[in-house]
Amino acid sequence: MCIRARPLFPGSCVVVPDHADLRLTDDFTLFAWIYPTRPGHGEQVILSKEGEDETGYALGLTDTGRLFLRLGPSRIEGEEPVAERRWHWIAARYDAASGSARLSAGLHPRDLSIAGEPGAAGHLPRAAGSDTALLIAASMAGGRPGLFFNGKIADPCIFGKCLGDAELAGFVSAADFSALPQPLIAAWDFNVGSDGTEVRDIGGRGLHGTTHQSPVRLMTGPHWSGENDDPMADPRGYSAIHFHEDSLSDANWSESFAFAVPSDLPSGVYTARLKAGGETDDLPFLVCPRNGQATAPLALLVPTFTYVAYGNEMWRDYGLNCAYDRYVDGAGVPFASLRHPIKTFRPGRGLLKSVAGEHFGRHLCADLYAVDWLDAIDQPVDIITDHDLHREGEALLKPYKAVMTGSHPEYVSGRMLDAFETYLGAGGSLAYLGGNGFYSVTSLSEDGNTIEVRRPNGTRPWISNPGEARHALTGEIGGLWRSRGRAPQRLVGVGFTAQGWTSHDVCGLPRPYRQVADRKHPLAAALLANIVEDEMIGDFQTLGLGVGAAGDEVDRADPVLGTPAHALVLATATGFSADYQLVIDERRDINEASTLPDNPLVRSDIVCFETAQGGLVFSVGSMQWFSALSHNGYDNTVATMTRNVLKRMLRAA
Repeated sequence: MCIRARPLFPGSCVVVPDHADLRLTDDFTLFAWIYPTRPGHGEQVILSKEGEDETGYALGLTDTGRLFLRLGPSRIEGEEPVAERRWHWIAARYDAASGSARLSAGLHPRDLSIAGEPGAAGHLPRAAGSDTALLIAASMAGGRPGLFFNGKIADPCIFGKCLGDAELAGFVSAADFSALPQPLIAAWDFNVGSDGTEVRDIGGRGLHGTTHQSPVRLMTGPHWSGENDDPMADPRGYSAIHFHEDSLSDANWSESFAFAVPSDLPSGVYTARLKAGGETDDLPFLVCPRNGQATAPLALLVPTFTYVAYGNEMWRDYGLNCAYDRYVDGAGVPFASLRHPIKTFRPGRGLLKSVAGEHFGRHLCADLYAVDWLDAIDQPVDIITDHDLHREGEALLKPYKAVMTGSHPEYVSGRMLDAFETYLGAGGSLAYLGGNGFYSVTSLSEDGNTIEVRRPNGTRPWISNPGEARHALTGEIGGLWRSRGRAPQRLVGVGFTAQGWTSHDVCGLPRPYRQVADRKHPLAAALLANIVEDEMIGDFQTLGLGVGAAGDEVDRADPVLGTPAHALVLATATGFSADYQLVIDERRDINEASTLPDNPLVRSDIVCFETAQGGLVFSVGSMQWFSALSHNGYDNTVATMTRNVLKRMLRAA
């Protein structure tokens, strides 16, 4: 295997292949609507077709935020910078015979700001045409895409004439493509095909483009009035794409090595161990059973959507981003991809510290606690993933008597929820052994490499802008499943309620569970077997945040949100530190504080219920649960209860 440095080249744009009609060796007009979010931070190109040999043309912003038009090595610049976070129409007009060039711009008619004159006029010698690709939101002058634009662009057009003032004014005021001046060379409608990578030219010459490094599509443009948040009902309102200089969805690395998985390799979690220069890196990979060929009665659903969403959290300085980051212009990152390094997808790599200052695992690290425990008790299990479940639906779950989740299945798609509902309706059993699960609406790209998350509501690291709650990949409303009538309580009996990771309280962060169910109930008796009555569950040191099996992010039951009426609450953990925060979606009064002593909503419930077809749902409502399994040589209340659950679920029908 060849070891060498692998550079990353972030930056999003649209790439249109070279065409003779785009070389513009005669009169032309370049036009676009722009919403700059970072003017004055380096030169940024809006529309260009220029090569390394100083040929072609470019329309963009100078490093001080003024418009410029460049033909070959020569350029003219506007007099005043454009306004930040304001919609402007911009136009560059050129008369080849006289060499006269004009830059014109104006704020959106609804904008009442008083702005300086960003336009200019001057003389530019005719430049040779370039055979490079045309880029929207970047330039190829450096040999690869660069000089990226930060902000939104809508309705970029190229006309084969130097438009007059009246023609230009008429087009600006039309607010649609019904009055395109002629001759038209190209006009790209960014709303069309926003669920994919193709950018459609509606000018009739088929000069279509392709997105590069996943700019954010289905964004509100200059024609959005705020009266409708459905792009299907208001396509012209969603005519913009948001571009960023630091967007990265595909490293485009060539293959370094390949491993053919032997057909007889058991399903499980494996790593490829790489060693170089005295350093070791373990690259995990998951081996799943062949489609429809279960090799065990139990499946562990590994939450790969969540792994990707959190991927590279806290690695922002390394040029990597995830769905918890913001782009350099402050906008939230809605995409997370498998096609670049995911530094946090490693065994033994913790993200947080316990009260004692020790690292504890989350995500893959925490889920490996469960894999270890299953191995220790000789319980056969198949590994399946979110990506598989989204693609295959209920057919993936059907062969299994029971399915158990990972510690944090936060990000799920509608297809996944449908699959679970169908599976449970047919008699399957589900053990939800984590916290903050089934929470956020998640879409997956057709190639299976990229997830999308919008954040208009709920507890979130950033907030979607008004009108931008819908996913570009599917058009569906993003945010919380709870806000779409599919609260987690409906599926598994509990849902996200509180979280906490730092505390000065001597009690620490986690808490043990207190039994509250009537042990005379047959189901309660079965699941609490071999646990002494009134014994606290998980009242010991864990591999996580400290003493207690309930902690990190926790869930509670709520009949109002859908917990089945016949569900049993077996145990409850309360008394959490005052540093625990009630999540935003749980605050029933706008003035309610996020942290209140003895808030009844800050708790973790262990819930179970049988389904009409004889299946069982069991939920612990805690991300800390897995970290308690190995205590005392796997002989403890958490391990006992979990084993009781699996025994009940896997018993003969």
